[in-house]
Amino acid sequence: MRYIAKDNILKIFPEGRIDSNNSAGMEKEIFEIIDGNPDLTVTFDFKGLEYISSAGLRVLLKVRKKKKCEIEITNVSDEVADIFEVTGFSSFFRVRKKMRSVFIERPDLEIKSLNGGIFPQNDDTMVKVFNKGISLNDIKKERDNAQTAMMEGVPTLIPFDVVMVGNNYGIIYESAGSTTLAAAVRKNPGALPELAERFADFLHEMHSIEAEDFPDIKDRYREWLSIAGDRLDEKDRYNISVLLDGIPDSMGFIHGNINPSNVIVSDDDILLMDMSGVGHGHPIFDLQALYASLVKMGKENPMYCSSMFKMSYENCVEFWNIFYKAYMKGRSPADVKKMEMLLERYYILKQNLLMLIET
Repeated sequence: MRYIAKDNILKIFPEGRIDSNNSAGMEKEIFEIIDGNPDLTVTFDFKGLEYISSAGLRVLLKVRKKKKCEIEITNVSDEVADIFEVTGFSSFFRVRKKMRSVFIERPDLEIKSLNGGIFPQNDDTMVKVFNKGISLNDIKKERDNAQTAMMEGVPTLIPFDVVMVGNNYGIIYESAGSTTLAAAVRKNPGALPELAERFADFLHEMHSIEAEDFPDIKDRYREWLSIAGDRLDEKDRYNISVLLDGIPDSMGFIHGNINPSNVIVSDDDILLMDMSGVGHGHPIFDLQALYASLVKMGKENPMYCSSMFKMSYENCVEFWNIFYKAYMKGRSPADVKKMEMLLERYYILKQNLLMLIET
């Protein structure tokens, strides 16, 4: 029987069938492997297992009793998972179903995101393909973020299962028969003012939703700051830390990387996607990211808007100006001016942190 002992994990790969005809031999072989690696955590990979009977389940129970801990079993087929479920053994083991593989039928990149890219799949679904190096746990967390946000009243695209796309992980999302905000502007530039005002109302409402089930967005930025490592000099690191500490705390929902390419629009709805960086905090986090994407970064690099959103820089600036006026509607001129100063000041967050992550 094949096994791998690596990084304190012993992974065993049973194949074919485990039933009353071969369970005794399987048990002997499995325990010889475990006894030869006594200090390692035992897991099973059922990729090659077609069937397991009650006799095979009893072998697993003996392993659990010997190791005195819960055992993880990965790549379990639907048929084998059903056996665990109906016998109640799914409560004794961490059973992880085998991921299905999908093929991208329409390979044109629709949306660039912070940690991957989103491709149309068919008329009903799209698939987000994650960059290499993104852990499976982080990917499942992004799917869970979208589901939790929906429960808290944040309109998001509905996520389905985690899949394999070639050698990369992905998440299947509904397509909702909709288009991105950037694509809507490209398709009908005359609708830009209405879309910008509509988006301002939407984001203002999102920021009023309490998101206590999500982490403090400041902690996410501090995590990105640690990831940046030596790519930031000591002065920038200090300035960013001071800026983060100076932002008032808030429980409002924050997307974390809002831009025209991860906002979906239709006739009736606006939906969010790319939920890897969501949290709770002050609206300045979303506003500075949007301002940086639409205005500041395009000013420094004239190709930024066309590369990221396939929009002209002039349209990006026009969208921001209309959006900002609508978002700040009802505020005093002094508050509007103060926010403009803060956006300039906090641009360093997008410039030095998110850009490091994106590259």
